[in-house]
Amino acid sequence: MSEETHYTIHTNMVYLLISMTIFLIITRIIVNLIDLPLFLDGSRDVDFRILLLGLKNGLIDFYDPIIVPEGVPDWPPYYLYFWYFIFYPMGFIPFEIGVYIWDILRLVLSSYIVLKGFKIIKNRTNLLWFYFTIAVGFLIDGWYNNCNFLIIFFLLISYTSLEKDKMWVSGIFFAISTIKINSVLFILVLLLIKKIKFKDLIYYIIPFFVLCLPYIIFPDYLFQMLNNWSNSTPGIQGLTFLDPIIWKAVQPSHLMFLGFMFVMLFERLEHYEKGHKIRTIMVYILIFFYIYISITVWIMPLILNP
Repeated sequence: MSEETHYTIHTNMVYLLISMTIFLIITRIIVNLIDLPLFLDGSRDVDFRILLLGLKNGLIDFYDPIIVPEGVPDWPPYYLYFWYFIFYPMGFIPFEIGVYIWDILRLVLSSYIVLKGFKIIKNRTNLLWFYFTIAVGFLIDGWYNNCNFLIIFFLLISYTSLEKDKMWVSGIFFAISTIKINSVLFILVLLLIKKIKFKDLIYYIIPFFVLCLPYIIFPDYLFQMLNNWSNSTPGIQGLTFLDPIIWKAVQPSHLMFLGFMFVMLFERLEHYEKGHKIRTIMVYILIFFYIYISITVWIMPLILNP
């Protein structure tokens, strides 16, 4: 791909992120001024509100239930405990200001990811898929004001550090990314694309183990977290009992970092004769899965329980 084409693609993508951010800010103003249906009014910035409420629990009671706004699924906290320290500074900022700071931080880091991504991803189709998952994840993450943009940022730093043979740095940033435990899939991806060998796992397991020491020292803390993970939430349904659990791990907003993992796999497939066909099959499976899980777990409850 020529540098001119690269330039057009990644700069246009940054402009798209800026436009999305402006759109999200405008929608916030509208939501605050006009009475809208609960699924719109109650969902705007709801994750940011919940994260702030979690800070009020304190570190010791990090996994205690949180009183959530009306219409919001009553999920107990399930991030790893060190999220408390990452998000702690936002507790000093009034909500009305903090949401905009979070918007700007999301835009800046996501733009950085876009600019770095085109240097890492060599195939044009893969790059477009990467930008597509970024755009979808960015919009959903921005509406609920969650933190998925931070996870892909940590994973990207981990990956670029690995490219520079800074193994411990790569492992540390990987460990930090596991604030949402599904980030551990990144290690499996690195093994599959042959970026690391099994002997290199030590660089990732040790930082992760050190961060998880409190769960060993205080096993009740661990059991409480595991219990929260398996929690069955009223209003979150599915065709099987696994659907609501899977939804926690692979929500559409998670495409922001899960998409990065898929594209790394796609890049590896370029080395194989039938790589393009395998990529197409994987994309179709991914699209079908997200349509299925979104309808059964998210859309159906809205229709059946308005």
